[in-house]
Amino acid sequence: MVVIDDTRQMRDAVFFEGPDVRQRLSRFWILITLASIIAATGVAADSTATVIGTMIVAPLMTPVLGTMLSVVLANRSNLTRSLLLVAGGAVVAIAIGWLVGLIVVDPVVAETNSQVAQRVHPRLIDLFAALATGAVGSVALVRRDISDTLPGVAIAISLVPPLSVVGFTFEAGKLGQSLGASLLFLTNVAAILGSGTVVMALYGIHRLVAPRPIPSNGPSTAATRSLSLPR
Repeated sequence: MVVIDDTRQMRDAVFFEGPDVRQRLSRFWILITLASIIAATGVAADSTATVIGTMIVAPLMTPVLGTMLSVVLANRSNLTRSLLLVAGGAVVAIAIGWLVGLIVVDPVVAETNSQVAQRVHPRLIDLFAALATGAVGSVALVRRDISDTLPGVAIAISLVPPLSVVGFTFEAGKLGQSLGASLLFLTNVAAILGSGTVVMALYGIHRLVAPRPIPSNGPSTAATRSLSLPR
């Protein structure tokens, strides 16, 4: 059963707010930049191991889960902030892919690179994988006995490499392939957010509200004040 204290812990885990917000934001931008560089070099080298290693660094899980929790809690400010971080991280990953594409000698396109070829034609199996990824990410956030490390890797691997491919193929002038990778990213995001939000709702997080403060002019407060008056 999820209680209000659990909700507070979830907010602390995925919302960019509070006194340490600047530190968390700087960590996010540093990690997304480094992860995008590693992903771009892995895609350019056609190295599956390097691409997978990227996902341990990528921090996109935090704003993605923050978006889910914001929807369930109807928290508009954190929803906007989380979506902007996801969008900003996407722009960084695409830009770095484009820049690396300028540096490498040969164009990084589907015809010569298996990492690109896997990500320019979205498949139904990719959608199912994204749905499962969103669900397991939500479960890991709600339940303390499940580590969020592996869900974070799964979320990142569904999002960062397609963005690198968008940058590479756009730089190479392959707009069709670039649009295909963009579609894969967008469908993955939608599926992860959709299934994750449903799972959080099923856990009943949307029913949790903070206790209401006692009205200052209510009878119970007046009685309390009368008891505290000096005799």
